Formats: sequence, C-alpha cells, structure tokens
Amino acid sequence: MHSRRVLGAVALGAIVIAAVSFGIVDVSIADANNCVGAAVACAAESVPPVAVTFAALGALALLVSILPTVQWIVEAIQTGRTSNRDADIEEAVLARRRSRAGALADDRF
Repeated sequence: MHSRRVLGAVALGAIVIAAVSFGIVDVSIADANNCVGAAVACAAESVPPVAVTFAALGALALLVSILPTVQWIVEAIQTGRTSNRDADIEEAVLARRRSRAGALADDRF
C-alpha cells in the first residue's frame, strides 16, 4: 500500500491536471468562436477538436483521482482511530525528557 503522502500527491496532481484541462477547453472554445475579449455575448457554437481532447483528458484525470482520494481518506480515518506504536514511543520518550528536565530544574533551587 502506498503512503498517505503519495496518495495525496497523486490525487491532488490529477485534480490540478483536470482543472487545467477544463481551463484549456474553455479558452479554446471561446477562441474558436471569436469570443476572446468580445464585449457582447457570443452566439456561435463551434467546438474545436482541441477542446474535445482536453475535455476527455480532464474527465480521465478526475476519474484517476477518485481511487487515490478515497484511499487517502480511508487511511487518514484508520490512522486517527488506531494508535501508532512508533508515535506512542516517541511521545513517551519526550514526556520522560520533560519530566527529567523539570526535576532537574526543581533541584537547582
């Protein structure tokens, strides 16, 4: 199983790719209909092939992002419910150091 960081990076990367793809679709359709910078609403409905290509790429990227996102969420929930042995040990060591440092500080005065 992949780490949570890898799953998160894959999910967010796919979502960014989808967002950029859909932005390209919007701009290419506006450009094909001569609507870029137009002051009035455009009535033409031309869809260039590049818009279709990037729409498919965006939809594919969104589909790809679903599985890592779900796995990322499930792992985060499971990690929150179960204790991590290494984290527990590290927390205990830090608590011992704090209590020793506090005891030493009390002995000085």
